[in-house]
Amino acid sequence: MKLYEIKNVVTPSWLLCEAAEGKNVHLEHVEDLVYNEGYIGAQKALNYMEGVRRMFAQGEGDPAKVTVKWDGAPAIICGTDPADGKFFVGTKSVFSKNEPKLCKSVKDIRKFYGEQEGLAAKLAVALKYLSKLGIGNVLQGDLMFIAEELTTATIGGQECYIFTPNTITYAVPVGSALGDRIAAAKIGIIFHTAYSGSTVADMQASFGASVDGLTSTNSVWFDDAFYKDMTGRASLTPAEDAKIKNTLLSAATTFRKIDEKDFNRIIFTGRTTKAGDEEYTEFANYIKPFINNMVRGGEQVGDPTSFLKNFLTYYNGKQEAEIAKLKGGPDSPAAKARIQKIKEKEKFMADNSNTLLGILAIYKRIIEAKVMLLQKMQQVENIGTFIKTDDGYRVTAPEGFVAIGHDGGAVKLVDRIEFSRQNFAATKSWKK
Repeated sequence: MKLYEIKNVVTPSWLLCEAAEGKNVHLEHVEDLVYNEGYIGAQKALNYMEGVRRMFAQGEGDPAKVTVKWDGAPAIICGTDPADGKFFVGTKSVFSKNEPKLCKSVKDIRKFYGEQEGLAAKLAVALKYLSKLGIGNVLQGDLMFIAEELTTATIGGQECYIFTPNTITYAVPVGSALGDRIAAAKIGIIFHTAYSGSTVADMQASFGASVDGLTSTNSVWFDDAFYKDMTGRASLTPAEDAKIKNTLLSAATTFRKIDEKDFNRIIFTGRTTKAGDEEYTEFANYIKPFINNMVRGGEQVGDPTSFLKNFLTYYNGKQEAEIAKLKGGPDSPAAKARIQKIKEKEKFMADNSNTLLGILAIYKRIIEAKVMLLQKMQQVENIGTFIKTDDGYRVTAPEGFVAIGHDGGAVKLVDRIEFSRQNFAATKSWKK
């Protein structure tokens, strides 16, 4: 049973699509639904978290689906073109409105990607070997390696096959069954999104992609991204489950105390943009950049009262910086108008401080529940994950996970502080 039933909710189109190039669904952090969609977003976030909790609680069945966020690159889209029945490969540019880049031959790859030698080489391998899988629809996956990129290294005293498609290095012991499969493959890919439609241009994305019907071949190591607990270690103990449940119930209790109109008054202005989307308040416009600054600095979301105070300092600093750029200085009409705007916003936030603090408390509790679940999910290790640093390899967790809702939506479950730190610490292959 969900914490809250959400009826007749349409998720905004801007939240679901990467408008320019691709049709793969854009994923938001689960906690950010609170600021993206207001009252309804908070409902969704709580329901997502409750669904994931129930998935890992002993004896509560499998009411939610979770996939692993593999750190592969580039994104490969491949399958059968409904227009002519021919197999194609490509990047997200297969969905380009001006010139869809579907590569059905090596000639097509040279035409579209000839100036990007590395990418062209990978697409040529993908075209040759992924066509053997018998993909009847269209799938998107993260490229993990081609054979030329596989190397070996000793990690923790054990010789492993390793590949580093992006930030995370994956390691599989030499001589293991999985290691033998990977060593024999010409290409490795993890499929995570399926597409359906009468034409490529009109296709719609669906979270999760099963590989059950694909043809097995030694030349391709492939899998889907669905979370697999082969050991049973990811089941929550009664104590762990109670702690997470109580955290979510605390958030739900606070949520019940906030009127929907009051909640949305903090997030939305009541007006719409030219594109027809709801217009955000100053708070909603500035809160995510403020949080991203905290993440980059390694700071956690703490006490709501201190959080709000620090946000107001950040907001005022941004406004004062804008005032300093205005012609005529602080005594100009434009500057006085901006100063008046700051005072009005401060009054608005003071008048609505109880609602603001309630929203921040919900946001904080969702993050706390997410981190507890991540700590449990990360205990299951099918393939070793490491960060390559200047001092060698450091054990790390997977990039994160994706929770798929029964309504077809999905959100990211990522330890933002940890993964931000990984990106700073990692030794990049392109680093000079």
